[in-house]
Amino acid sequence: MRSLLFPISCLFVFGCNVKENHVKHQVLKPAATATIVISYDSCKNAIRLCKQKQKPVWNRLSKSEKEKILTSAVAETIAPAWIGTSWNFYGTSETPRQGNIACGYFVTTVLRDAGLPISRIKLAQCASEQMITSLIQHKYISRYSNIAMDDFIRSVRNQGYGLYIIGLDSHTGFIYNDGKEIYFIHASYIGSKTVQKEQAASNPILKQSKYKVLGKISSDEQVLEQWIH
Repeated sequence: MRSLLFPISCLFVFGCNVKENHVKHQVLKPAATATIVISYDSCKNAIRLCKQKQKPVWNRLSKSEKEKILTSAVAETIAPAWIGTSWNFYGTSETPRQGNIACGYFVTTVLRDAGLPISRIKLAQCASEQMITSLIQHKYISRYSNIAMDDFIRSVRNQGYGLYIIGLDSHTGFIYNDGKEIYFIHASYIGSKTVQKEQAASNPILKQSKYKVLGKISSDEQVLEQWIH
């Protein structure tokens, strides 16, 4: 029975995983001729509904099932809506594709909108390492100094599927290991200067940063309990 609860009860969350490279309101055109509009608020509401459905059975789920639910909420439901939003060092937007957003505010806003109770402004203004250590237990945090990019990617791959927050010399964002590929999701201050989901292995910001702090937020039992409650 437990294996059936996850896909059914979170159907609405997964139904919002269509926002990448679209504006705030997306038009989906399935086989039917009717037009379906999905807004950012609808996806936030879908996450709340998923949490309500999962809460009664949460203690019976395995840790990997819980991790998948949280990771999907952040990396597949909320974060993609922000793709294309303009970056600015002082940006504090709370709405995708409107205004602009700084890298720290991108991380904290996405976490908050995915249902994690955090202090969005206070954490966004912290140094990235301080933000990570404030959110994640030390046992789930790794630090790297002057590591080769191939070795860093190998380390993330070895840590497995899930959602990570990464702090760099002067930047922050999410690392998403979907089990096959490893992505860097961040408000980029180079190139298009927008929120991007990019292959982590070839990202120049990741490559150039001499110091990396990586926190696997989806594995932290305390975070998982905070999220569901």
